[in-house]
Amino acid sequence: MRVGVLDTWLPRRYLPFWEAYLTELGARVVRPEGPFQEALKAPAPDWAPPSLRAVLGRIDELASRVDRVLLPDAQLGIDAERGGGQCPWVRDLAATVRELRPTAPRFWVVPAEPTEAALGLAATIGAEIAETPRRVTLALERTRHLLAPPGPFALPGAAAEPAVGLAAPPYLLEEPRLYRPLLEVLAPFGVGVADRPPALLREEGRRMGTRAVLPTDLEWAGAAHYLARRRGVRAVVLLLEDCPGLWRVARWIQGALPARSLLVPVGTPPEDLRRALEAG
Repeated sequence: MRVGVLDTWLPRRYLPFWEAYLTELGARVVRPEGPFQEALKAPAPDWAPPSLRAVLGRIDELASRVDRVLLPDAQLGIDAERGGGQCPWVRDLAATVRELRPTAPRFWVVPAEPTEAALGLAATIGAEIAETPRRVTLALERTRHLLAPPGPFALPGAAAEPAVGLAAPPYLLEEPRLYRPLLEVLAPFGVGVADRPPALLREEGRRMGTRAVLPTDLEWAGAAHYLARRRGVRAVVLLLEDCPGLWRVARWIQGALPARSLLVPVGTPPEDLRRALEAG
C-alpha cells in the first residue's frame, strides 16, 4: 500500500512516529516532491487561506500516486465552534478537504501529537496494511518509543534575546514558507518564538482567561503571553489568516497581553509591518 504524507500542517509533530510505523508495516510512504510555491496555486475557493491551499496542493500532487493520505487532527479530538472553530479548515481540516476534494484518496486522520492513546488507532490502521496481526504487533513494538510529546518549535534565524515576539496558530507558525516576506522584515528587529513545548503553551493559554477552547487557539494565546512576559520583548506580532473567528481570537489575546501587540494578517505588505514596528 502507498500512503501519502504531507510536508505541511504540523508534520514535525506526528510524522516521526507515523512514517516509521507505516514503513515497519510494509507500506510505501510517499512524500510530495514538487515546489511548495506550486502547491499554493491549487484551485480553491476565494476564502481559502494559504495554509489550506498548501494542503490542497500537496493532496492534488499525491492523489495519483497513493492509495491513502495521512492527515493530522490539530485539535486533538476537541470540537468547538468558538474562536478558530468558526473557520472550517481550523476546526476540521479533513472534513474541509473532503468537501473541496471529493475525489481525493481516502484519508486516515491521526492526532497531530501522537501519544500512547493513539495505539488503538495505529493498530486499526495497521490491520488494513499488514498481512498478519503479528506484523502489526511488531511494528508497534519497534516504533512505540516515538510516541513522545513534541518539543518547542525552533524558528530558523530566531534571535537568542528577541525584541519582537512572533506568535501564530501552530499550523501557521510552523510553516515559515507561508510568511517569509514578513519574517525578513522582522529579522533585523530581533525576532523570536515561544521556546516551550506545545502542551505547556496550551496550559498558559488556559490560564489567560480568554474564551479560547480549541488547542490551536490556546497554544497561540499561551505563546503570545509567554513572549509578552519575556524581558526585552518590546512587542508581540500576532500573525493570522483572514477568518472572522481567528480575528476574534487575536483580539482576545491582544486584550490579555501585558505588552504591545500587532495584529498582522498573512499577506500584509512588508513595508506596512516595518512602519508599524518602527513607530513603536
